[in-house]
Amino acid sequence: ALQGIPGPIQYIVSLNQTDRIDPQRILVRRNYRHPIYTPESRAAQRRIGEISGRDRLHFCGACWGYGFHEDAVRSARAVIDSIQPENLAVAV
Repeated sequence: ALQGIPGPIQYIVSLNQTDRIDPQRILVRRNYRHPIYTPESRAAQRRIGEISGRDRLHFCGACWGYGFHEDAVRSARAVIDSIQPENLAVAV
């Protein structure tokens, strides 16, 4: 179900310009928050190589890009690619 709206009817999801939609036709309104990027936060993102992977601790998520799910997948793939098979042994 798209956006949690169950049923056999197809719906259109709009992220903008709700003022152009008849209010009677709006079923749900949701507010989303996205990261706000600054020059400082972008500079910090570029330093991920300095922290990710240290002490077997890796970082991934949408915040390592522009806040989109594609960025989360991309950063998760970077973590996967950075893990070498010989480093996967768990100390017992």
